[in-house]
Amino acid sequence: MAMGSSVAGSASAERRPAMDTHPLALDSVGTVLVTGACGFIGSHVCLELVRRGMRVIGVDVRPMSWGIRPGHVLGLLVRQPGFEMVCTDLAGAQVTALLGDVDVVVHLAAATDVAASWGEGFTEHTASVLAAQRLLMACEDARVRRLVVASSAHVYGPVDRANPDAPVGEDAPVEPTSPYGIAKLAAERLALTYARRSTSMSTVALRYFPAFGGGVNPRMVVPRWLTASRDGTPVPLFGDGTALHTWTDISDLVEATLRAVAVSLEPGRAEVVNAAGHTVASLRRLAELIEEVTGRPVPLEVAGDRAGDAAATRADLTRANALLGFVPRVPLKEGLERLWGRLDTEPVARALPFTSSPVPGSN
Repeated sequence: MAMGSSVAGSASAERRPAMDTHPLALDSVGTVLVTGACGFIGSHVCLELVRRGMRVIGVDVRPMSWGIRPGHVLGLLVRQPGFEMVCTDLAGAQVTALLGDVDVVVHLAAATDVAASWGEGFTEHTASVLAAQRLLMACEDARVRRLVVASSAHVYGPVDRANPDAPVGEDAPVEPTSPYGIAKLAAERLALTYARRSTSMSTVALRYFPAFGGGVNPRMVVPRWLTASRDGTPVPLFGDGTALHTWTDISDLVEATLRAVAVSLEPGRAEVVNAAGHTVASLRRLAELIEEVTGRPVPLEVAGDRAGDAAATRADLTRANALLGFVPRVPLKEGLERLWGRLDTEPVARALPFTSSPVPGSN
């Protein structure tokens, strides 16, 4: 398979990062409520919080049995002491009653399908914005101390054609190229607005970059391409495959989230922070690394550009390091090896036919 040369900088991006000089301390954090607890990111965040001794209340519109399957993180989470699950729809629930003695809210619940947001599926995204506002009102009433809200790299505009390899910082223009990105930006701005008028609550909006790991949606590009390599099934490559992306192992995204929970901020302060992984590489470089991991090529079929896809997602993590002490730990190849090693224990990945377009990543 002739995949072309790897992008400039991708080799150096695979080097190990510097040692962490900002240890994570959760000692002062009380009960944490996590919305979207049955989702990919939410389930991993809940599991890591309870493993670190926290009391966690998980909230999701889906029953927990939805994700309790062999190999799924929820199968581990349900057995953890200190974890409680509430099945409810935030858009219609009496949210204040859920907060009680909650100290921190991590709001991860949202519609996540970028492609579907262009059609009738956008109603799910508008419902997500409504749910976010109702949660914010409840946080204000309950005097929650900290809100961590999931935003997305999809809020950024198209790549700067004059400087396409430049990392994207939090002060870059926000010009979403999909209805999904618009909905994420709306929820982010609502959270910041509520925090800045609050006398009790501070907020960190994490702009998540594409992530992968155990339990990820099998339509996402990493698990889909790993499966295509295993099975020899052709998959589309949208665009020319040279745009740079920051690839994020779920463990790094969880670490950034926990640091946003723990960081000391005064009430009324609101911060936007990129949360991303260790490796910057193109889709073509991703295919090369997958072949190195699996020993088999990824059978790619070149397709055209797709509406709403970000041309590049290279994250500037300067603020994440300065404010949160966050340093991503897992290089792309190591993350691929982890997921490849458990691919046969991912029953959803085996069961779903890959008939729809792969999604680079959404949050």
